[in-house]
Amino acid sequence: MRAVVLTGHGGPEVLQVQERPDPQVGSGEVRIAVKAAGINFADTMARVGLYPEAPKAPCVLGYEVAGEVESVGPGVDTVKVGDRVMAGTRFGGQASMVSVPEGQVIPLDDSLSYEQGAAFPVNYSTAYVALVIMGGLREGDRVLIHAAAGGVGISATQIARSRGAEIFGTASASKHDAIREQGVDHAIDYRTLDFEREIRRITAGEGVDLIMDATGPTNFRKDYRVLREGGRLIMYGASELTTEQGRSIPTLARNLMRMPIATMPWWKSLSILSENKGVFGLNMLAWQDREGLDRVIEPLSKELEAGTIKIDPVVAESFPFDQAGDAHRFIAERRNVGKVVLVP
Repeated sequence: MRAVVLTGHGGPEVLQVQERPDPQVGSGEVRIAVKAAGINFADTMARVGLYPEAPKAPCVLGYEVAGEVESVGPGVDTVKVGDRVMAGTRFGGQASMVSVPEGQVIPLDDSLSYEQGAAFPVNYSTAYVALVIMGGLREGDRVLIHAAAGGVGISATQIARSRGAEIFGTASASKHDAIREQGVDHAIDYRTLDFEREIRRITAGEGVDLIMDATGPTNFRKDYRVLREGGRLIMYGASELTTEQGRSIPTLARNLMRMPIATMPWWKSLSILSENKGVFGLNMLAWQDREGLDRVIEPLSKELEAGTIKIDPVVAESFPFDQAGDAHRFIAERRNVGKVVLVP
């Protein structure tokens, strides 16, 4: 099989396409001929050496794929050879073939392309956990979604819109029409406006009920301040810790020093009791490792079937494996509106 191999840590040039042995198919496993593989922020963090859960290089990254079932192991009865599917992977997804446990395989509706299928497992699972399971999103809640034009951001916007929330989204001005089309009510240009001040202006000082943020400590403190009574902050990443070329030691040190005061100033004595706010950390890989995705996929699938949530995966750009480095640059330069995927 062909695979995008992380040969070491550094800039996008460390990604190389190599031939590797086909994966085995064990009992209860499904082998998928991959047609598209998603790229997530965790992949970019792993590339620069800032993702501790990543396997040691050289390795194959990738959390999610879409394709056709090529073969099945003993005991598999929910899918058959030739089925169109999508699946979550524990790395290893950015290859032309991958084997996964049967429980991680999801049927891919004929109305969705393979590229859209590769935009589903991580993005919508992350958004659903953050907004619904952790965030307890209700109709009428005010929601702030940072990086609203990204893959998770668009997924979260679609779920929040289905729930009847009032949606605030940060993105560069050139992406405002796109995020408004997805359902953002208040588009905020993070490059020219202070989002905290802007939200206070729009809400007459009341703030918001729920925030999703994967940017890092610079914004986390502002997020917490802009929560209204009973508000919840979901932190699921720290994109500011990396640069396009890899680790910046001064930037990393500066931001790591900010982390404790960005996320922990309230855990002192009994003062937290009077804050009436909550802070959550979310790592979907750790979630998947500890209890799988059934707790997420089952209720999400039921809501999709019932029509209470409507989704339309948005693919920003599709890159061939040979241009994986360009795909990482595309993400680092904040050029994407939606998911970036790789195709064999």
